[in-house]
Amino acid sequence: MRHHETEIKIAITDLAAIRRKLRKLGFHPIHRRAFEDNVLFDTPARMLRAVRSILRLRRYGSRWWLTFKGTPEADSRYKSRTEYESEVSNPEAVRLIFSSLGLVPVFRYQKFRTHFAAARALNAAAKSTAQSTPKLAAKSGEKRVRRPAFEIALDETPVGNFIELEGSRTAIDRAAKQLGFTAADYLTSSYGALYIEQCRRLGITASDMVFDERSRL
Repeated sequence: MRHHETEIKIAITDLAAIRRKLRKLGFHPIHRRAFEDNVLFDTPARMLRAVRSILRLRRYGSRWWLTFKGTPEADSRYKSRTEYESEVSNPEAVRLIFSSLGLVPVFRYQKFRTHFAAARALNAAAKSTAQSTPKLAAKSGEKRVRRPAFEIALDETPVGNFIELEGSRTAIDRAAKQLGFTAADYLTSSYGALYIEQCRRLGITASDMVFDERSRL
């Protein structure tokens, strides 16, 4: 389990072309395209936002995840910071706990996400899991694969399409170059920041970054 993430985003215009490049480079879906709904929680005084940290409850497909991300390190090219994440089975209980602690929902954003990893990384992760937890796997009957060290997410959002590269700086640079991008294309802004920036450009009031019902379906 990783407790630190380094990532960047890149805006893209041709989803089909990126998918073809990923397949050609040997990347395969970890999780097929699924709807993702995120809610950020904070104090009424926005104490987490003030230090650029987030506390997030996410539904991705049929599963729920709770995530805390710390303040990003000083780095103009990559976003690198502490990350703690766990799957949760009772999201309503999490919401009630947050409410009891004085935390409130402050921003909601949605996207369609497809997760990719290189085939060799998936095989290595599966082998490592089988060797380290054979009894647990046999007892549960589930196929559990450790998270690969490098991942690519293809995100379709209300403010445009992006790829997100997460792993070591070296792996990020190598994959970006293979996909036809350079460091000049890197973005470290959050989706919330990108949404607010677009609202300012369009002269509209920012609220939540969500699809209309027709787009979501």
